[in-house]
Amino acid sequence: MRRLTALLALALTLALAPAMPAQAKKPLVGTMALDFNLAWPGPQPDIPDWAGNITFNGDEYRMLFFAIGSGKAFVEDPGKVHFFWEIWAIYDTTFDFTTLLPSDDWAGWLPSDAPDELVLWGYDLGIVAWQNDKYRMNGNVEEAFGAFEAWEGRNVHMSGIIEWQEIETPEGTIVAPHHAPGTFRIN
Repeated sequence: MRRLTALLALALTLALAPAMPAQAKKPLVGTMALDFNLAWPGPQPDIPDWAGNITFNGDEYRMLFFAIGSGKAFVEDPGKVHFFWEIWAIYDTTFDFTTLLPSDDWAGWLPSDAPDELVLWGYDLGIVAWQNDKYRMNGNVEEAFGAFEAWEGRNVHMSGIIEWQEIETPEGTIVAPHHAPGTFRIN
């Protein structure tokens, strides 16, 4: 009787296994290449502060970051660490924002404004350490679409280095973020 019960339990498990949603078992790791939006006016959820590309397994996607909160304003004395809170969004390659960089017209760039092209989006909290220009962010995937559906609700970790540039202004030379190469990982 025990053997029959065990065999029935095994058969039921095997029968239900294909009906269970497929879950991604290995982390999804991507390489980010981001540029700072020099027209960025400060934390606003509809104006991206960083834009660029991310590559997963040789496939390229578009990526935007929208700052929605910060520990201190960028122009204040930042101390040793700058804190930030942001929305990130990843779109397929049909989403072309490169012709607008660095435009002053950034209206309409919320993740919900491009549902056909959007593949992943979420939130993160992060820091930049000024002594070595390294950044780290932790967050989550709020929504995932298409081939990325298995990643919805998962944790996200990003890290890299901020590269700086000097910009001539009427008031003189200022230093601003330029590039932020890094790694994106969903566990």
